[in-house]
Amino acid sequence: MPDLPTPPHPAGAEVSHGSQRPATPGSAPEYEQPLVSIDVVPVTYADEELRICLAPRINPPHLGELALPGVLLGRERSVDAAQRALRVKARVEDTRGIYFRDIGVFDDPGRDPRGPTMAVVKLAVLSPDVEAGVRVPVTAIPALPFDHRSIIDASVYALQGWMWRDRTVTRALLGESFSARDAARVERALATATGGSGAEVNVANLKRRLLATGWVRQTDRLSAAPAHGGRPSYLWEWVEEDPEP
Repeated sequence: MPDLPTPPHPAGAEVSHGSQRPATPGSAPEYEQPLVSIDVVPVTYADEELRICLAPRINPPHLGELALPGVLLGRERSVDAAQRALRVKARVEDTRGIYFRDIGVFDDPGRDPRGPTMAVVKLAVLSPDVEAGVRVPVTAIPALPFDHRSIIDASVYALQGWMWRDRTVTRALLGESFSARDAARVERALATATGGSGAEVNVANLKRRLLATGWVRQTDRLSAAPAHGGRPSYLWEWVEEDPEP
């Protein structure tokens, strides 16, 4: 749930929120118009860990506590609001090229002590070199305000389901070139993040799955030698998609 400004507001602006909500003439209190927010779950994979980028809240309630970046939806598309949340709350300087995936709507009536709110949640996979808020391993998420922990859990499960099914998401997680061992580590990190065992992935089987996607091809270039020993692996690269006719 975002810090609440008073809508409408210009994109990128931070405005202190008030306690009044727009009233609908003749409406009963139980039909109070909920505020609509865009909450973003920024995910990155680095150092063999899946991490969530959190940001300190700048307004009460929960002032100063880590939370997901979010903003109220203004007169803009939801993806524009998601980009604004990353810029203003997570301090991501350049949001161009960041792809978002819809997770769902969270609208429990008691999710915010200030009144009814509806959060449209989007997942964003960030490059490891992007500066963004406070990166926390998924396996060590602290207590979070509102329903942000439930939002993260749902997002990580969705991310695991998109691996090797959603080309854009998979490419964002793995980078432009990767070894089969790198891909196996990502799969283990996702399994661990969703409560699985994180057991070893059979690399030979994974290579067959990589080829079956038609998305990637093995090159003749080798990765750097593993720090813990072992031989370098061949790198894989993405096959560019054929342009639509």
